[in-house]
Amino acid sequence: MTSQDSMESHEVEAEAVPVIRPPERRRAPAMGGLEVIHRMFPCPLVVRSGTFDLPPETEWHAVLTAARPRLEAMVGAVGRLECPELGPAMQLGTAWLVRDDVAVTNRHSLLPFLDDMERGTRSFRIDLCAEVGSEADLRCPVLRVLYLAPDLDLAFVQVAQLRSPRAAIPIVDTIVPEHPVAVIGFPHDESAEYGSEAYQQCFKDGFDREGRGFKRISLGHLTGMTRTAVEHDCTTLGGSSGSVIVDLVRGAAIGLNFGQSFETMLNSGVPGWLVRERLARL
Repeated sequence: MTSQDSMESHEVEAEAVPVIRPPERRRAPAMGGLEVIHRMFPCPLVVRSGTFDLPPETEWHAVLTAARPRLEAMVGAVGRLECPELGPAMQLGTAWLVRDDVAVTNRHSLLPFLDDMERGTRSFRIDLCAEVGSEADLRCPVLRVLYLAPDLDLAFVQVAQLRSPRAAIPIVDTIVPEHPVAVIGFPHDESAEYGSEAYQQCFKDGFDREGRGFKRISLGHLTGMTRTAVEHDCTTLGGSSGSVIVDLVRGAAIGLNFGQSFETMLNSGVPGWLVRERLARL
């Protein structure tokens, strides 16, 4: 299977689940490199001690209550991608475990620093416990870059295995467009760009003193799909690059967030079937 496969090669499940209806389907996404807030509410949920509170919007309560066990398990495998030599600007994005010693992230988050990593002047790590109020230290050093996709915003890195391994996030290669989704990642502070009262309400206490993001869960729906990209309306910011896109009904990853679609002003990701196919090559 290659990235040239047609959508017919990946049947979309016909299952219909009585959950929140998605918005009207939009045009197919085009790859971008930034993050965008499509809508501010529901506010991204803050993760504390590996769990989260339900949002004020009651229409989300049933699906989140049903999804909680698997969602909490996946939250533990998502980390903040960092380059510690950059000091206050160390946050590069988000990464998540697809095996106990392999994580996936975006190519564009790594590329500017690869030469420095090879020279030994820069390093990468993934902080799995960058949560509000967390004092735990689960910073996994990145040992090497395993793969940079030439045609997708996708990269795999090898990480040092934890003494107490965390379960990797399962990836499915089919998509149910009607299912609500979530993006788990680390949006960092962009108050200079979004200085509104709504922004302050949504993201208060969501950043450290340097503006680096803590772990959050953004809720939304799929809005478009092609053979090489999925589109969604979950709220993201810079730092959300590399986040996992999760099907809340099935409790599995369906994509890798990479940024903004400039045509639709929504966010886009690499579909799960391509993440699985490239991972199999390793």
